[in-house]
Amino acid sequence: MTVVFRRENISATLLDPRSGFSPVKHEMEFRYDPLTGRSTRLAHYGAIKPQPLNYNDYDGENKGFCPFCPDKIDSVTSLFSTDLIPEGRLRQGEAALIANIAPYDAYSGLIVMAKKHVLSIADLTVERLHDALSLGIEFLRRIKRYDRQIPYYFMGWNYMPPSGGGLVHAHLQLFGSKDPGNVYMDYLHGTDRYNQENGGSFWQDYLTEEQRLDERYLGQTGDIHWLVPFAPLGVNGDVLAVAPNVSTAESITPEIVASLVGGIRSLFDYYQEKNVFSFNASLFFSPEGHPDFPLQMRFSPRTYLNTKIFPPDTNFFHVMMQQPICVIKPEELCREIQPFFRK
Repeated sequence: MTVVFRRENISATLLDPRSGFSPVKHEMEFRYDPLTGRSTRLAHYGAIKPQPLNYNDYDGENKGFCPFCPDKIDSVTSLFSTDLIPEGRLRQGEAALIANIAPYDAYSGLIVMAKKHVLSIADLTVERLHDALSLGIEFLRRIKRYDRQIPYYFMGWNYMPPSGGGLVHAHLQLFGSKDPGNVYMDYLHGTDRYNQENGGSFWQDYLTEEQRLDERYLGQTGDIHWLVPFAPLGVNGDVLAVAPNVSTAESITPEIVASLVGGIRSLFDYYQEKNVFSFNASLFFSPEGHPDFPLQMRFSPRTYLNTKIFPPDTNFFHVMMQQPICVIKPEELCREIQPFFRK
């Protein structure tokens, strides 16, 4: 069955003082996620641009207390219980796994990505990304071996202050949970519903259709497909990675990690060129018994609306209405990013 990309075009005409109060027509669009049906509002095209951040503002004399820096991490960060992590903490390369001192869930870990306090987008190297992701995956595997009652596993990343990150020192958050959140569950239930109703795999159909259309499809790194979602969650659009043959942390091979990191680094090259200084990211793994729910990683750039009063790029639409606003058409965003994946 063909995946349906549903949209509704709307417009508003007003008498604009910038054009002598003559009529000006504004085009907008509602888009509906092809899996969940949730809507995104496309409007104010081009109105929100990434605002510059000076990395030096968060380092040196401005750094303040940081529990993740090398002189503090061993004395002020938490250890895991020895029955879960006998070593207390784990390390790989520069990356360090520590217990979240203010946990969000029964199993809540942090990956401190590097010794350096502030990592620029350029500093998020292939090696650092590889070590951080590999260590996070090992943590999730250990949770699963330790507690078979935990069904859901996911990762979150708040990079730099506009993303909501409370600490600048780059870190990932890893979770084993009985409730992974609404977006995860909407996608999981939507996948099961589509497969039952259509006798096929949504994700296979989705990737096939996006490749055929080639309007939002970025390319592949190994077995991982990269796309710009039709109905984004972020104000400046999203990028989505889908690994159709991988679902659980146990099924991830070193080759998959390398392919994932290669795609992330291509995206970060684009971010560098466009002066994107902040983002949110998530990584979903499937629960047991759902092999058709693939590994998915999503990135959404974040910014302030301006650097005078630092208003966030989210508003009541996002928070109270649970309807994202996006100021760029996904097809335009795809054309900007494609060269970085098709070198």
